Amino acid sequence: MFVTLRGGGLFVVDATQTPMQIAAEYDVDTVHPNGCLGVQVENKMYVDSGGGTASHLYGADIYAFPVTGFSPMNRPNVPAPEVVLSDTSAEADAHGATLTKHQRYLWIVDRGRNFIWVIDTQTDQLVNEIQLAGPISDDPTPDLLATSPNGSHIFMSLRGPNPLTADPHVSTAAPWNRRDRSAARRARWSVRALAPVTNVDQSGVESADIHALTIRLK
Repeated sequence: MFVTLRGGGLFVVDATQTPMQIAAEYDVDTVHPNGCLGVQVENKMYVDSGGGTASHLYGADIYAFPVTGFSPMNRPNVPAPEVVLSDTSAEADAHGATLTKHQRYLWIVDRGRNFIWVIDTQTDQLVNEIQLAGPISDDPTPDLLATSPNGSHIFMSLRGPNPLTADPHVSTAAPWNRRDRSAARRARWSVRALAPVTNVDQSGVESADIHALTIRLK
């Protein structure tokens, strides 16, 4: 198991042992704070780190770890990950991730700047950035992603205008501009629909703040 640490660093844990054992450890200089998601493609495990805490408000790092070679006998940070991408720009905040059909591309959202990095999983090269701001929202603030079983659609959760967790935070979204089904096209992909969620409290403040996302199979 690859376990990210909010303050930075990572543990690789052997869950087959009783009790479980740490098989490898990585420090904050190797794996930056606010690790979010891991996605495996064959012999690689992609892990990202982002922003969203007062001590590390902005950041976006994507690492590719091997899935073998771990041992408690190794020194820290061994085997070393490949740094696929590193961005310390203002508002940068890597967060949710998913794989496209046939695991061909890795999509990782930048929650602070409203776009998706597209990584070629064969070469680990950045091949595209998908801009998300547009007709549905000027500031959608994408959070988590999930790919449909047949790979035809990717579902995305969008944060609300008043985040309920982590303050200060870059995950403050603008209100949705449209609530109907839409098809805002961007080249070979399009936003097909928006399912709005609302939760206005007694003081009139919109407190809906979508975060987790998964797909239920029937």
